[in-house]
Amino acid sequence: MGIALCLGLLAALPVVAQEEEEKSWTLEFGADYATIYLFRGVDLLADENAFVPRAQWTWNDFAVTYFGYFGDLPGANRYVEGDLSIDKTFHLGEVASLTLGGLTYQFNGDAERELAFLDTYEVYGIFALDVLLSPTVSYYHDIDKIEGGYLTVALSHSVPLGSRASLDFLGSVGFDFHYNNKAVSEGTLNDALFAVDLPVQLNDHFSLHAGAQRSIALEALDEIVEADPSLEPRYGDQTVYLAGATVSF
Repeated sequence: MGIALCLGLLAALPVVAQEEEEKSWTLEFGADYATIYLFRGVDLLADENAFVPRAQWTWNDFAVTYFGYFGDLPGANRYVEGDLSIDKTFHLGEVASLTLGGLTYQFNGDAERELAFLDTYEVYGIFALDVLLSPTVSYYHDIDKIEGGYLTVALSHSVPLGSRASLDFLGSVGFDFHYNNKAVSEGTLNDALFAVDLPVQLNDHFSLHAGAQRSIALEALDEIVEADPSLEPRYGDQTVYLAGATVSF
C-alpha cells in the first residue's frame, strides 16, 4: 500500500550530479528499513518493522514502479505485499505537471487471513508546481475492494548541504474520502504528516538516506479511536524512522 507519501517524495530527492546530456530513461533500485509501516496515517502492522524494496523504470514521461513490503504478523505468519504502478506525466506549461496512473496492491495469504487485506486497484492523479515549496496535490481512489479515496496537499523544501547532500523537509495534510473511515463525511481531515530526510549522493550511481516522519491523527482517525479505544496504537499519532540505499543508472 505504499509506506507514506513522503517516502516516495523524500527518498527520491538525493542530490544527483548533472549529466552533460540528459538521457531519455532511468533505472533505479532501492531498499528502505522502517520502524513501522505507516500508510495514510495508520500503522498497518501494529508496531512491527517493515523492509521496503523498490524499483523504478522511467522513459521520457512514463514510469513503471514497484514497491514491496515485508514484515511480521502474529505467530509465525509473514506479511508480504507487492505494489505495481504505471503512470504518465503531462507538462502543463513551464512549472506545472499532472501525473495520471493506476496501481495494484497484491497481498500474500497471511495478510489476507490475519488483516483482511485483499488484492485491490487504485487510480490516481498528482498535480505539482515547480515553484517555491513545490506544492503538490495528490488523489488516490480505490476502484475495487475499498471504493474510497485519499487526498493529500503537500509542501516540501530541500536545503543543499554541499554538492552531494541535502536536508529535505515535507509537510502534508491528508483528507479521507471514505478510505479509512466510511462513517465521516467525504473530505474529512485524516492526518497531518511532517518529515525530514537526509540524502547523501556517494557517487553518480549510489546514494544513502535516513529520515524521520511524524503523523498526527485528525478527525477521521480520531473518531475511529473514540469508537474503539483499543485501536489507538494503530490509528493514533505515529512516529517512524527509516533509512535506505538507492542504486540508479
